[in-house]
Amino acid sequence: MKRLALIAILICALLTLGCSQKTNETTAEVIKIGVVGPMEMKFGEAMVHGAQLAVDEINAEGGIDGKKLVIVQADGKLKPDVTGKELRRLAYDENVNVIIGGFSSGIVIANMDTIAEIKKVWIVECASPTVTKKIAEDYESYKYIFRLEANSSTFVPSLVEGMNHIREKIPIKRVVIVRDQAKWVEDIDEQLKDLLTKNGYEVVDDIAIPPQKTDFDDVFTKVKNEKADAIVAMIAHGDAVDFVKQWKDSVKIPLIGLILPAVDPNFWNETNGKCDKLIVLAPSSQVPIPINENMKKFLENYKNRYGHLPEAYSAYESYEAVYVFKKAYEMAKANGEDPNNSDVLVKYIEKINAQNPIQGVRGKIAFTKYHDIVVAKGYIVNLLVQWQNGKMVAVYPIETGELVW
Repeated sequence: MKRLALIAILICALLTLGCSQKTNETTAEVIKIGVVGPMEMKFGEAMVHGAQLAVDEINAEGGIDGKKLVIVQADGKLKPDVTGKELRRLAYDENVNVIIGGFSSGIVIANMDTIAEIKKVWIVECASPTVTKKIAEDYESYKYIFRLEANSSTFVPSLVEGMNHIREKIPIKRVVIVRDQAKWVEDIDEQLKDLLTKNGYEVVDDIAIPPQKTDFDDVFTKVKNEKADAIVAMIAHGDAVDFVKQWKDSVKIPLIGLILPAVDPNFWNETNGKCDKLIVLAPSSQVPIPINENMKKFLENYKNRYGHLPEAYSAYESYEAVYVFKKAYEMAKANGEDPNNSDVLVKYIEKINAQNPIQGVRGKIAFTKYHDIVVAKGYIVNLLVQWQNGKMVAVYPIETGELVW
């Protein structure tokens, strides 16, 4: 009996070993791309859609190094602690090759130490200058983080430059700033006021609005009392739909600024058309306007695949992030280095720089020394667009139509 029991144990052990080897072989046959974000929100959904579109295109051409790509989703629920747990799961349980997504600056900053721990490349979607600052201060810990979204420090110069272009047609002198009560704006508010003043504008008020605010009557009363010529808005997390509706009903002056929900194609319907003549900054040209042939093709393919245009700006970055990873992986492989090693992958993503950019859908993609995306003419630009009769028109620095008022 003892002999039979021993044989049975031996057989089970061999079977287990065989299953383990098969699992490892199966894992080795694919390249895993983790996508982390708020999956219950359109931003998370757009991340997955953009990444999946790129994966489908690459797989249709044979994959990378003969291996198919697969997406592994992780719902961070817009919470730092949950995102941290999901990042660890992607690294330790799923053993993904790369992670993309993130969405919120607060979420990313809170988990930079998580990335230092797990040592996985994370191509993030967020805007705060703090991210780049921390990479510069402690490169070895945070070198795994790259950003495909424009650093928010570029938003203000782009916006004011665009306003200078606008005031050639619309007289603007006195302005009221209306902004999110949030970290991403706190980082750039003083810069905005300073640059507006230096360019001849008079900032007559600076109003911070909490994210739960839905009634803006007091805001527009202040605007009227100050006899402002325009409102400069910085809204990403607040109630942009109600704000824009009430703007249209309350005042008859231009509303210009960074209003992230307003670059989504459904914003016209959400505001019942009251966003007409609204002028917004689209960071990194993440907007459904065919500003070049690559963007035109991307928008057509996205609509064919999902039945609609990108539901949020995060789709553009996640799509391009897959191609950034592909380029770095292939460069490492061609040079005889292991692209499954995160330190190697970092080295080759860093080679995608101003001297060696790749073509994305929004323009040429290149990274700075501390892993920001290059924002400049000929690369990716912060685009000023205007809603006109249900469509978005690019008005500066790329023009697909004329500014109207």
